[in-house]
Amino acid sequence: MSYAKIWNEQYSNKNSFFVDLKERLNSTIQGLSNFTKQNSARASLVNACNTFIKKNPTKLKFADLDLCEAIMVPLSDILIDITMQRKLELSWVLKIIREFRDVQIQPIRLYRVEDPEASIKYYATGKNGLYASWDGQHTAMALYILCVYIFKQDPKDVMIPCVVFKVSKKAEIRKNFISENTEDGKNLLDDIDIFQQQVYGYRVDNNLAWKEVHDKQTHLETADLFVTHEKFGNTNEPGAISRMQEIGHYDSEIVRKFCLYAASVMPESGRPIASQEIEIMCAWFEMSKSLEYTDEEIVDLATHINELFKADFHADSGFWIKARNAYENWWNDFYDGVSEDYRPSHMSFSKNWRNGGTFLWYQLKQTWGGRIPRLNINTQFKPFAEDLYNV
Repeated sequence: MSYAKIWNEQYSNKNSFFVDLKERLNSTIQGLSNFTKQNSARASLVNACNTFIKKNPTKLKFADLDLCEAIMVPLSDILIDITMQRKLELSWVLKIIREFRDVQIQPIRLYRVEDPEASIKYYATGKNGLYASWDGQHTAMALYILCVYIFKQDPKDVMIPCVVFKVSKKAEIRKNFISENTEDGKNLLDDIDIFQQQVYGYRVDNNLAWKEVHDKQTHLETADLFVTHEKFGNTNEPGAISRMQEIGHYDSEIVRKFCLYAASVMPESGRPIASQEIEIMCAWFEMSKSLEYTDEEIVDLATHINELFKADFHADSGFWIKARNAYENWWNDFYDGVSEDYRPSHMSFSKNWRNGGTFLWYQLKQTWGGRIPRLNINTQFKPFAEDLYNV
């Protein structure tokens, strides 16, 4: 079984599949592509544990961890420290109300208020005194509006879920607030994570909103391709696509055409898909939409590209050497006789759709017998015929 098929097997579950924490950790390490990476992960795990022990010499057992506490707090006992929170964005609060979902409401993060002036100005309903929200003021405000303006209830009579953090220094809370609201403290979802969740959302939850993503994944599976990320350690495996922009940007029909192209040029031993390859070929099929290529035409196009330069779009490939040479010759000719005061100080060539797509368009126009779309790239670059591949 190919690596792509093994990787894509994860999407075959039609129901939730549960594992405990031990199995999740072990399967994550064992799922790495080779023993070297597995051993490296285990060594990193040991290193992280040793670092924790070194930095926390007084924590000798789990009970020594001073973790937060989950409690229910009267809505009226929650204060906002305006020096700690960002300014309230009313539009965000109203968005929460308009798109309200019970299951989306997170516990408000609090710390106990020790300020005597606050205790004089505000009276606590609950027995534990007043609390200040260090994260979640928009959620708290949305709940306040629901309570007072919609349900016509007294905030003193309404209990909401909260998490109390056991800290006495505001500096620690402020550090938490900054960390929790930036990339430093949160492992934000990458495009690949969102893609995977949407595939599961359709296949496990039957959420029809993500059918288009499911269709893209189906086309990838048919072509023995898979989308991934460098964090998974498998971007060099056969069929790997590590550039997600095109998968997310183009519709499933463009993705299907690219998959048909890729399957046609893929050697038996397989190879990963170059970032420039998926960028250029998806853009080509988008540019060719009005022509409505048949599958036979796509295979013929792929075969021709394979014959020209082995469909190798990697950054250090002969395709880019030839394209850059063509660009340099055009650039020198275009600016020949132009005063240095009116010409760029140096030539700039990027390995992208603008330059690579333009070179490919002129190349295929000269050597491929198939239908060529109208070039939609705004550029003056026009390769000379002698700088193109000969057939």
